[in-house]
Amino acid sequence: MANQPEICGIKPTPAQGVSTPGKNHHPPSSISKVRVIVRVRPFLPRELSSRNGNLISSVSLRESDSSSDEVTLLLKDHETSRNECYKLDAFFGQEDNNVCQIFESEVRPLIPGIFQGFNATIFAYGATGSGKTYTMQGSDKLPGLMPLAMSNILSMCKCTGSKIVISYYEIYLDKCYDLLDPKEKEILIWEDKDGQIHLKGLAQTDVSSIDRFNEIFSSAIQRRKVAHTGLNDVSSRSHGVLGITISTPCHDSVGNAVVGKLNLIDLAGNEDNKRTCNEGIRLQESAKINQSLFALSNVIYALNNGKSRIPYRESKLTRILQDSLGGTSRALMVACLNPGEYQECVHTVSLAARSRHVSNFVHPSHKNGNSNMKIDMEAKLLAWLESKGKTKSAQRTGFCHSPFLGRTPSSVKSTRKFNTCSRTNETKAVRRSPCTAGRNLFNGGGYQLHCEEAQKLAAAETNQENFAIPVYGDILSESNPFLPDESSFVEEEAISMSPLTKKIKSLETPHREALSPINSNSGNLHFGPCDPKTPKLLFSIPGDVENDFQVLDTPLDKFTARSSRLKSSLVQEYIEFLNTASREELMELKGIGEKIAEYIVELRETSPLKSLGDLEKIGLSSKQVHNMFGRAARGLLANLVLNA
Repeated sequence: MANQPEICGIKPTPAQGVSTPGKNHHPPSSISKVRVIVRVRPFLPRELSSRNGNLISSVSLRESDSSSDEVTLLLKDHETSRNECYKLDAFFGQEDNNVCQIFESEVRPLIPGIFQGFNATIFAYGATGSGKTYTMQGSDKLPGLMPLAMSNILSMCKCTGSKIVISYYEIYLDKCYDLLDPKEKEILIWEDKDGQIHLKGLAQTDVSSIDRFNEIFSSAIQRRKVAHTGLNDVSSRSHGVLGITISTPCHDSVGNAVVGKLNLIDLAGNEDNKRTCNEGIRLQESAKINQSLFALSNVIYALNNGKSRIPYRESKLTRILQDSLGGTSRALMVACLNPGEYQECVHTVSLAARSRHVSNFVHPSHKNGNSNMKIDMEAKLLAWLESKGKTKSAQRTGFCHSPFLGRTPSSVKSTRKFNTCSRTNETKAVRRSPCTAGRNLFNGGGYQLHCEEAQKLAAAETNQENFAIPVYGDILSESNPFLPDESSFVEEEAISMSPLTKKIKSLETPHREALSPINSNSGNLHFGPCDPKTPKLLFSIPGDVENDFQVLDTPLDKFTARSSRLKSSLVQEYIEFLNTASREELMELKGIGEKIAEYIVELRETSPLKSLGDLEKIGLSSKQVHNMFGRAARGLLANLVLNA
């Protein structure tokens, strides 16, 4: 098989041929229809001998305009005179070398786009015994699409310096198994938050020559499940998927690489168990094959009819084909036909014709760069947010004690208490309080009343102690008469203060502190009774200002704040439990079954969970994650109520 390209007359692609041909080239984010072609296999020797060579094909091509981009296929039953017509993209008759023709005209133009970061999928579909495996794998004398594509890719890699990695796996009884790894461990299919499919545990092997590929490919083919049935001596009992990943360097200063992928899929054929006479395990295999192909038809039907839900999850096959049907990959379907079976041809071609209307939104994959590029992008994003005033650091530069949160504050002289006695245990503390965006506690006169009340209280205490009251210098700005001038806070000395001084300080703190009850230990000073349940204002606000004022320390506010703290605490405890619990302990929580527990254990081995959002890495949606946490929290609270 080392000389396969020469057998079919394939010549290595020159370096300048790395661009996709004009008629098959799609610009970024272009819409690409699934291209459907038909391959009719020749009659087999045993079919010719059974009817003494008197066989008439049920498949023929109607004459059409040569300039048209589609062909009209005629299916005719010579026994009943029934006939059907379908429009497809191309037709390849019963010639012996029609596989090479398919590669030259349909597959080769897709390969250069993979070096540019595009993905492509080629899959053979048809009934059992229609020549799908032969089309994809070929023989020693006539190679199929898989070895032909690999040979062409390797010849192009010599010009581009690209690296090739291949994987080969099968879907048997609706489970994925690696054909490159002899351990027959099931491969898990994960879907990330962007909808991309990942196969956990799938082996990948570097390939640098066609001889190396032939060695690996031949060994993998031997591991694929095949069996004898009533209609086929060597019937594939699984769907086979060959993945070829190409990484092409960009030759830039950052060291980026463009990654594209080509998937070549040999689908198992749908079977009529009345004709195949399957029993036992063969019957189970046939049922799973037919079920997955039926799921494929449901996906195509949903896409063509604009359904809101596309049933990709009905089968492992449709999940793998998710990117090829309605996704971002270019797709080519090769409908393989047995010319002697009219009903099978109708079933195959009808689904193939409907697949032509499926649209994929094709765009090149993102470049894979190093961590420096990610850091630079994060720095640019942070700088942009700071310029828009949307970061916490930008909020903290504002004057939080001012009710006008959206302006640049001015200076406030530090408030100090001077005492004739020696000061002891003197400490310094910088008061920081988060701003509440979009909320003004006082408007206009309310802020004046706030300052006037503080000055009156300061004047009252001046008669008792010797201390400095806060002095506001040049606090009127041109833009707003109530705004200070500087943009940063100054330090305050936290030393022993009398109750009256504490009251003054409370009036200068944020609005939650100004409204909170003040505990006074002084027997001489009384500011009126304080209701512990419903805090009251310490001063009246006239006019419309009082209507704009809202009491935040109500019982409902306190309960809401405590509920929020309880939820945050439960989330942290839940995440810690997921990181430390055993598989059996995880399954005791409501909402976590055997598979999810296994996924969590495997995920935390590589990276511990830090938030509920990390659970999306195992294929769960954000809604499923929060529902799972909600069931666990409700179950825990229900047990606490019962045990109380």
